[in-house]
Amino acid sequence: MNNIYIYEFKHKEKVLEVLKEISTTVIFCSGKTLNQSEIVKEIKDFYQSNYQTDKIVVIGGLYLKDQLIDIFSTKILDTFKYIPKREESYLRDNITIYTFDKNRSLTAIQGKASDKFKSKYINEGLQNIFLKRGGIVESAGLHHFVFPSGKHCNKFLRTGNILLISSEIYFIAFTLLNRFNEEIHSKIYCDTSSINVIAFTLIELKHRLKKSFKNDISVESFSSYDGIQNNSISYHKNSFFIISASTSGNIVEKLLKNNPIIENDNIVILFYLGESGNIRNNIICDLTISNKNQNGIKEFESYQKDNCALCKTGSYALSVFGDVFLLDSPKINKHIITVNDANPNLSKFVQQFKSVNRINTILKVNYKENTSTEAYEIFIDYSEIINGIRENKYPEYKQKINHYIDQYVPSNVRYIVNLRDQASKDLSMYIYDQINENYTHERKPQLIDQNSIDSINSESTGAVIVVGSCISNGKNLLYLSRALRKHENLRILYFIGLTRMQNEGSLNFLISNLSHGNYGKNTNSFHSIETMPCDNSSKFNSWLSEIEFLKELTLFVEDTYGNNALFKSFIEERKQIIYKSLSNTQRGLSNNLFYPRYKFQTNETEELILRKNFAFFNFDNYYQHVSQSDVYFTISNIINQLRSSNGSKQLIQSPYIRNLLDPANFDRFNDGIIQASILRCARPEELNYSLDLVASQAMSATLETLIRYNTQEQGEALLEFLYAIANKKMSLMKEHILKTFSSEKTTSLHPFYKMFTDYILANII
Repeated sequence: MNNIYIYEFKHKEKVLEVLKEISTTVIFCSGKTLNQSEIVKEIKDFYQSNYQTDKIVVIGGLYLKDQLIDIFSTKILDTFKYIPKREESYLRDNITIYTFDKNRSLTAIQGKASDKFKSKYINEGLQNIFLKRGGIVESAGLHHFVFPSGKHCNKFLRTGNILLISSEIYFIAFTLLNRFNEEIHSKIYCDTSSINVIAFTLIELKHRLKKSFKNDISVESFSSYDGIQNNSISYHKNSFFIISASTSGNIVEKLLKNNPIIENDNIVILFYLGESGNIRNNIICDLTISNKNQNGIKEFESYQKDNCALCKTGSYALSVFGDVFLLDSPKINKHIITVNDANPNLSKFVQQFKSVNRINTILKVNYKENTSTEAYEIFIDYSEIINGIRENKYPEYKQKINHYIDQYVPSNVRYIVNLRDQASKDLSMYIYDQINENYTHERKPQLIDQNSIDSINSESTGAVIVVGSCISNGKNLLYLSRALRKHENLRILYFIGLTRMQNEGSLNFLISNLSHGNYGKNTNSFHSIETMPCDNSSKFNSWLSEIEFLKELTLFVEDTYGNNALFKSFIEERKQIIYKSLSNTQRGLSNNLFYPRYKFQTNETEELILRKNFAFFNFDNYYQHVSQSDVYFTISNIINQLRSSNGSKQLIQSPYIRNLLDPANFDRFNDGIIQASILRCARPEELNYSLDLVASQAMSATLETLIRYNTQEQGEALLEFLYAIANKKMSLMKEHILKTFSSEKTTSLHPFYKMFTDYILANII
């Protein structure tokens, strides 16, 4: 069903030189093909609750031209057999069939074209969807909403609510065809991820209408006003911006002001309510009631924060959270991390790959091979594992990998295909060396890189091994799976050194796709030596975000302290530590993950280290060996486990439930390195204590204790706490921030600490 979107509206039209009001039914065909029986059913359903109109207009893509003529002209009586007036002559005289091209231009292929119709059908069609599907959200009275612009109102527009029916989504995307130029625009930004589907549908329509169109357009969300002010997001001149809805147009002005490279013509507002002014050309659908738009709605009455009539009645103001409005005061759950929250295999995994004397690290942070713009939050250096095996390190893993090779690698292997990264090449060579003696010279398997997959002989029979070192999402494996489908006589075996998918569900989905083939779900086989779910963030991870923050801090230092060489040196040294970790020589961070403790009145530092009796390690002799990244990996893994949990304790967020990491965690785990790890790997929503008075008070008390004992071990992670607040990773109620950082105790802090508290008071309050 939902092959078509049907609506009706009225417009002026000249009939025998007299201007009359004409009612029109619009049938928009959204599918790549048409199914007459389903169309007949949908037309029948529509007319059971709607009157027959004077005119019928059918709209479909150029790719549907022949089918449109067949169903709505040749078979017109069958198609409209359930409407009241079904005489063939009446239907033919009052139906117009349009096709549209990639620029949304309409061409009448039957019937008479109408400029009056063309001037109104888009606004009417969009407005009908918006109002029918509940695009207006109204509060019940106990609370009201704060727009991203700062205005207070008891109603707001939410486009995400209306995206329910596929044909209607296609209609919305269709209205953007003339604004999105596939030859210019290489990226689409949506102000909220809830409307990303419109962008993807727009790309799909372009692809249908232009066969040469390369579907390499990326789609991202910039989270409304937050994204505009986020300096870590770089927009390009050839980007196309879709704003879901607006009642002021301020978002367009701010977008252009903060990003001069963006052109006004590349910004559209899908739904707008209010005085359009100088943004009229940006608006796709104007919802505002007027003489020209009798079916529109009145402007919302809104108020400034300092003079809000709703606040004066006791109504509670609910702010935007990310790109979602909270529809009610959410329930707050606060969770304390315990040993039971860890993956049962975590301790054994870390023991197997832990550092030696805090070097030779496997479990690192902030690196991704072959890119300088992204870096995995967690980086597992598999090349170090393979090199170590050849040097008789990691004996348990070496024994396991050899057993897997003996058990699962078949005797008729023809090809060993490795993924692009160096570690996958190393693992392929290791497998080859292990099985090499089992083959005669003529039958030895060929080693092939992923990029040379086309060199496989189409007549080959036997087996092919696809080798991956460390799999985080499986995209390259899926690519190879598709590429190898044409080789029907080759059985595929996926041999993976370590899988680190986000959660078990993601891994099972990948395996089911890779294993499926001509003989069902177990046609191909998948074997992973080790499996450990991990956070797979690679964009704006904790350290990439820190670089952007340090740029802001530099500007603050220049404005506040002038040419302070001490502060500038501090910032530059920290930036260089992070930049070097992205290099192919260093390959991530093992230590220096966190800000150290600075001794008072000197610049001597003490790095954060793990002390004895760490609750999450079930092995001894780690105290002198584990690196900072080993500890970070452990804490990150536990928190990631909670994000994927199906139990009562979970860190999954919804508009109505907020799951926070309890401030008590920072008292329970008083090693600075553990506290810093929690702060770094947590997400802002998990440390958003501004949502709860008790949590904010508790966190404020913890901070005051850290400040009081900043020269002792108890306060060793203070700088990491200050950074978390300054970078908006952790949020407290503003009165608690002011109370904590305006106290006399902060005046005696080390200058570097004071620099951060000054920044917080200037930028966070």
